Amino acid sequence: MSYDGLYKITNSGINWTKILSGRCDDVIFSPSGDTVYVIGSGTGYKISTNGGVSFYDNPTLIPAERNHIALCKSYPGIMYVSIYNSGDITVYKSTNAGVNFTQIANGQDFSGVQGWYDFYMHVNPFDPNTAYVGSIDIWRTTDGTNFSNLTNGYSGGNVHVDQHNLDFHPADANQMICVNDGGIWKSTNKGTSWNNLNTNLTLTQFYRIASDPSNANHILGGTQDNGTQRTTGTLNWAAAFGGDGGEVCFHKKNNNYIIGETQNNGVVRSTDGGLSWNSAQNGLSGNGAWIGPIISHPDSSGIFYTAREQVFKTINWGADWFAISTGTSGIISELAISKSSTNILYAVMGRYIFKSTNRGYTFTEVTNDLPDRAITSVSIHPDSSHVAIITFSGFGEGKIFKTSNGGSDWNNITGNLPDAPVNDALFYYPGTSTNTYYAANDVGVFVTNNNGQSWIELANGLPNTVTMHLDYHQTSNKLRAGTHGRGVYEIQINSTVVDVQSLSLGVTGQQLFLSSTIIPSGKVRNNSSAAVTFTALRTINPGGYASTKSISNLTPGASADVAFSPWTFSPGTVYTIKDSVYIPGDLNTLNNALSGTITPNLGEYITLISEGFYLPAFPPSGWNIESTGFNYITRNPASSYGIGSGSLKIDNWNFNPGTEQSIITPVFQPSAAGDSIRFDHAYSPYNNNIYTDSLIIETSANGGTSYNAAQRLWGNSDGGPLNSTGTGFDDFTPASNQWLSKSYAIPAGTNRIKFKGVSGYGNNLYIDSIRFLTTKSYTQFNIKVIPEGFYNTVSDKLNMKDTVKAFLRVVTSPFNKIDSAAAVIDSLSFTGNFSFKNAASGTYYIQIIHRNSIETWSKAGGESMIRGVLKNYDFTTALSQAYGGNMMQADAAPLRFAIYSGDVNQDGTIDLTDGSLIDNDAINFANGYLPTDLNGDDVTDLADAVLADNNAMNFVSKITP
Repeated sequence: MSYDGLYKITNSGINWTKILSGRCDDVIFSPSGDTVYVIGSGTGYKISTNGGVSFYDNPTLIPAERNHIALCKSYPGIMYVSIYNSGDITVYKSTNAGVNFTQIANGQDFSGVQGWYDFYMHVNPFDPNTAYVGSIDIWRTTDGTNFSNLTNGYSGGNVHVDQHNLDFHPADANQMICVNDGGIWKSTNKGTSWNNLNTNLTLTQFYRIASDPSNANHILGGTQDNGTQRTTGTLNWAAAFGGDGGEVCFHKKNNNYIIGETQNNGVVRSTDGGLSWNSAQNGLSGNGAWIGPIISHPDSSGIFYTAREQVFKTINWGADWFAISTGTSGIISELAISKSSTNILYAVMGRYIFKSTNRGYTFTEVTNDLPDRAITSVSIHPDSSHVAIITFSGFGEGKIFKTSNGGSDWNNITGNLPDAPVNDALFYYPGTSTNTYYAANDVGVFVTNNNGQSWIELANGLPNTVTMHLDYHQTSNKLRAGTHGRGVYEIQINSTVVDVQSLSLGVTGQQLFLSSTIIPSGKVRNNSSAAVTFTALRTINPGGYASTKSISNLTPGASADVAFSPWTFSPGTVYTIKDSVYIPGDLNTLNNALSGTITPNLGEYITLISEGFYLPAFPPSGWNIESTGFNYITRNPASSYGIGSGSLKIDNWNFNPGTEQSIITPVFQPSAAGDSIRFDHAYSPYNNNIYTDSLIIETSANGGTSYNAAQRLWGNSDGGPLNSTGTGFDDFTPASNQWLSKSYAIPAGTNRIKFKGVSGYGNNLYIDSIRFLTTKSYTQFNIKVIPEGFYNTVSDKLNMKDTVKAFLRVVTSPFNKIDSAAAVIDSLSFTGNFSFKNAASGTYYIQIIHRNSIETWSKAGGESMIRGVLKNYDFTTALSQAYGGNMMQADAAPLRFAIYSGDVNQDGTIDLTDGSLIDNDAINFANGYLPTDLNGDDVTDLADAVLADNNAMNFVSKITP
């Protein structure tokens, strides 16, 4: 049922189909299930005899504004219908299963003035003559015709007014339950008397709550139809005064003075801390909101504010009021006053927000581009009158907005909040500023610890329920939540807000490193309100790298760089990196992890240009100037961002339009593809768009013989990429905050750059910190090699790691050396990572040199390589992997080949000379890292001598092309 029509489903809630159009108020089935009765002001009165497949109109009833139908389950031929129309309720009865109806209880006043709100019709399932109409009270007939008031809520009855529903015991005709604005009641005699069942239930619908600043246990709250309730620390609340309760406000200077209200801003006040209350509406006029705003002046005795169609002020604690405001339009629903600057007030009217800068006397609208939905609250930061947050009802984008400039601009800080109306929000202020805000919405309470970037639910015992209002008691550090149906909840806030953040992954994307083993680093931040110690974890995949580090006593708001354990990468591989931080009690886990990718390669960045104009000499050494006038291009003491001691000044202020002046770099090594020129600049256009100045960046690939324009930048008061700050009229000299940084790609092969200024007779242009880097790639060879003596056939590993040198040689005689590298051969993988920094792309022999092994070359023909691309070579798989097959089989299972051990003197042959060196060291019991230790056990002995003797007997020598 809905205002739109009647819907039907046949697949357990998955798909709904509208079968009737127009407002539908009630639908009931006969006990047999085949007959369906529908009534509504849009659908009319209809009957189906085939379970709702089709309906036919029955004109015997004419529905009105709201309509209800009831059927006696034991006697389904007896039915009742009650119809609400313009404040009256009329009851009809059918004795022929709804075919015809006759009006009963003629002339009976059912007090149906609120039938749009509190209204129902039911019949006892066992007794067709006992039927009930619910309105403000419960009405009953026991003869099927005449009704009487059972509850008399406004005349001493014990059942609360405003009835909403009732139901019957399934087996006992005497037992029944009713629900209303006061909760739940039970009868065991068909409604003659009732028992209150609310003792242990928290059902009260709070609109607003307020705690006594001087007594954390003293809380007042305005409720729906249950007056304003009060507690002094117990779970049992007592009524302070009646009606529909609304806002409650303790005065900040004297907490004995309290202003409250009934519906539509019916103001009352207490002068004795809430013990007694009296009407306080003297001077108030106009229409008020259902829940009108009431606020206390933060530092002036006697002053409260409330609002209706104007803002009203009292200076005698609420005894008298007078209107003060102009500039608003409509009924004001929310007010807020700045604690740090009490001249600042905000007022809300529907979707519009207004601001006063003169204590509420005049207001100006500051709605700007806010959503077209009702604003539900406004809160000003306790430390800054420029900062405020507002909340919105409704659904769709944008529930919370923040201003940092007094309402000139509003920024959406809804973040990841659920799409539900937000009813209230406040800044958490335990005496000092924090990054924490709390928000109440139709789901519960949410908290952010990063100024609204992300939100998490603050459940902690609070059910998912409509939360209307928040109250923070600073002295006790307690947050209270007033819910609309589940009472009031509170939470003791940890005085130390705990939140740590993974702030940066460090380097990502394409990167060059001097070595394939690096120290990964990231950055973390402490958003907590106290120093904390926590852990950070970095993982890198593929490869399964993981490193955990501890960060100790990081101060509030501080960041720290974290150096993780060494990591060895495979050049050119795309890796996924992830940093995660961990600390118990972290209130914002959404900022704990960061992920990204990195593609590391071997190489280095080479500085082609680095000029900050630090030295007084101008132009700098190697630079040239082209200028048509004296001192039109000069060095100036201003420096980019206030760092350094000088910059380049191009004077557009004094020389004529069209005049060109340039500064030209020295000639440098030709650039590579992807290189960029970077510089800082400052320019304030003259406040007249006639004057347009330009900067042209020209490049040369022939040392300056000719140039081509790579970038053209212009600037004037209408805009342009040259502008780094706003317009001005004077001879411009930049401040530290008036600079911008630029970066532009430069064609490959560039070896000289010209910065050309073209005057438009506008204003001065400053250039500083010119930087031009190129890249030089390395080539990594992962070379797998086994020194014979070091190999252990039992463990299939080397007895020790050891250093090996590798040379790249051209493949044509005389086989010149082109590049060299050294690496440690791993004892498990037999692999070393060799970084060749100078060799160009080409085909090369690999020459291996080990401290006591025969020099060994790679197979005939050489190995092709592309500079910067990872290359692998494995000597261990076959004899043919060595030039001339110059290796020996070290193992059969698994099959391993090794380079010969024994060339102690590195003369290319294993012979008697090598054996003598080994024998001499063995006789002297030599130990340690010695060339004569052929098996890597740090001792020179008989085992080493046997290895050398065997190879000498086989005349082992180096074999080269």
